[in-house]
Amino acid sequence: MPWLQLEFEIEQIYAEEFSFFLEQLGATAISLSASSNEAIFDEGDEENLLWDKTHVEALFDSEHDVDSLIIRLNKFASGKVTLNHKIKLLEDRDWVDEFKSEYQPLFFLDKICISPSWHEQLKNKIPTIILDPGLAFGTGAHPTTSLCIEWFCVNDINNKIVIDYGCGSGILSMVAAKLGAKKVYAIDIDEGVLKVAGENIKNNKLEEIIVLGKPENLRIPKADILVANILKNPLIKLFDKFSRLTKSGGHLVLSGIVNKQVDECLSKYKSNFNMDKPVLRESWASLHGIRL
Repeated sequence: MPWLQLEFEIEQIYAEEFSFFLEQLGATAISLSASSNEAIFDEGDEENLLWDKTHVEALFDSEHDVDSLIIRLNKFASGKVTLNHKIKLLEDRDWVDEFKSEYQPLFFLDKICISPSWHEQLKNKIPTIILDPGLAFGTGAHPTTSLCIEWFCVNDINNKIVIDYGCGSGILSMVAAKLGAKKVYAIDIDEGVLKVAGENIKNNKLEEIIVLGKPENLRIPKADILVANILKNPLIKLFDKFSRLTKSGGHLVLSGIVNKQVDECLSKYKSNFNMDKPVLRESWASLHGIRL
């Protein structure tokens, strides 16, 4: 049976509302992804919790009345957004298997593996994190995340106190835990994201090592390592807090910034941290510094 695929882009604040409405219209599957492939973490703006722009794909069976579908969707969107939608007729295939085939285990410097749950269990001794793609940002594939993971892989994490500020899916927290951290504080400001991270942490049996919660609800000690894979503006705003939360001689790892934002971040952080040269990958950068 052929399928209809509806695509449009909306502001992230409407993502869950539109997903629920699409389910009511009879969508068989709904996929949400970040149009900008960036995560939002800004304590000063509770509306910006996931992505600035969200790409929506919904799958309907071909018997749906397309005109009626679009009329109802536009009526629902009225007063919120103007939808620039696309509709495609797709040939019949196993969409679940096709989706799963796009996600394979990722290996980082032969030190850690990130694998989706549906992949067969690996027969090697590399520590493995089971993590399925979903709403919370972070599967390890994006350069901003992989740069942080690789930093963990080449530095001593054993018995360290780690803060993961803006934890998203919890991937960096779980990597630190798997690589020997004594305690990890996984922090985010969105309840939905924290729920997803909590499920991921539980699935990987790391609840005893990782403490999860909003910043205002946790007693957070000073860290040996503080990692924040977020965006430039919140990184700048959080300078004072990150300075307080990082031990003297402790490590700071920042990511989520594009190359042209490096100088501004370095200028801000160099007063309290001895900053290294940035590590660049594609159009993205990560920064490392030692607390003075």
